[in-house]
Amino acid sequence: MDLLRYLFGSSKRDQFAERLMHRVKQAGESREIRYERQAYQFSFYDQGELAGVASLGNIFREYDRLPEREQEAYLCQITRAILSHHKSIPEEFEDARPDILPIVRSRAYLEIGNLERRLRGEQPAEITSTMVGDHLLALPIFDLPEAMRTIDATRMSQWGRSIYELMEVALENLDELTATVTTIDDRVFLFRNQDHYDASRLLLTDRIRRLELQGLPVAMVPTRDCLIVTGDEDEIGLQLMQELVNQYICDPRPISLTPCRLTAEGWETWLPPVGHPQHGVFWELHLQGHSAEYREQHEAIEVGFAQTGQEGFVANYYLHRDLKTRQLHSYCVWPECPHALLPMSDVVVFMDSAHMKPLASGTWEVVQEVLGSQMEDLKTYPPRYRVLGFPDEEALRQIGSIPRFRL
Repeated sequence: MDLLRYLFGSSKRDQFAERLMHRVKQAGESREIRYERQAYQFSFYDQGELAGVASLGNIFREYDRLPEREQEAYLCQITRAILSHHKSIPEEFEDARPDILPIVRSRAYLEIGNLERRLRGEQPAEITSTMVGDHLLALPIFDLPEAMRTIDATRMSQWGRSIYELMEVALENLDELTATVTTIDDRVFLFRNQDHYDASRLLLTDRIRRLELQGLPVAMVPTRDCLIVTGDEDEIGLQLMQELVNQYICDPRPISLTPCRLTAEGWETWLPPVGHPQHGVFWELHLQGHSAEYREQHEAIEVGFAQTGQEGFVANYYLHRDLKTRQLHSYCVWPECPHALLPMSDVVVFMDSAHMKPLASGTWEVVQEVLGSQMEDLKTYPPRYRVLGFPDEEALRQIGSIPRFRL
């Protein structure tokens, strides 16, 4: 019977969710908990109203990677984190001040969450943040022993503090935390203190500028517990950075695979220029990270459609290596249907659904020029566009085809 249950019963993901839900209820959670299998999340309801959501994907991946002897302690940790909503943030700013710290996350991290709320017909979360380059965000949080609590606009208004004032306090507190930095050949500097704030140390720009680097500082934050810094004129340092980042690609709590560079104006999203020996490898890392963000966004839209009964074609974001140049490109496919949600990719392929053959293929710029106002920016990140009406024969002729592009 145990073997039959193993072969045909619930998956490991479902078993984990059931076990965690039981643990949270036993620990005193008073809200109703609904396990949404397709979205792989817990939805919490208070008197019939949605009162919170806990995504389980990253939690399960982290749990599944742990040795069995450590999984029980991790379950306890996650249970305390879920229950931390019962602990309120102090109403007085001075009481909260010592526990305000900054976090750095991918821009997609917050944007996809807000997209999910928009799809459910809810208002986006009022989480105030500052940009770090074009692909990262920084925001102040209240640090609890069990979890990090976001500080929304309402709380900031109650305290009479702006996002910039809170970030200043957060950076002062972060600078006071004990942290070590190690180096590889005095070319690459690593912050790996495992205190959940290594990525945040990207924001301590004075400390970053004091590092002895060749050129301007270049930094990557592949995970929350890793900050890697080298110089933009150090070819060997950049190579070492790329090799280190590859070790974190499968981490269950990723941030970004795109580097940024510290200039006089602050951090900017950056890649080695075309022709640089390391341009290709960093471009591929960037595309891999972007692809993962689009997968997460795609799943969020599909779940939103399922929850609301809406329908629509959501195009995937694919990567393709040119057989001649060996360069990696992105593309999406739009099969012949009335409308679609397209990711912003290098190439768009228009497909004859009946015969499964390309009708046209063009670069994003060409497609946008031909379709014009038919393409509506959804104002989300990573960028996605709604397009109404499949192109007619004349539009497909104008888009043309890319001879060397192969699916």
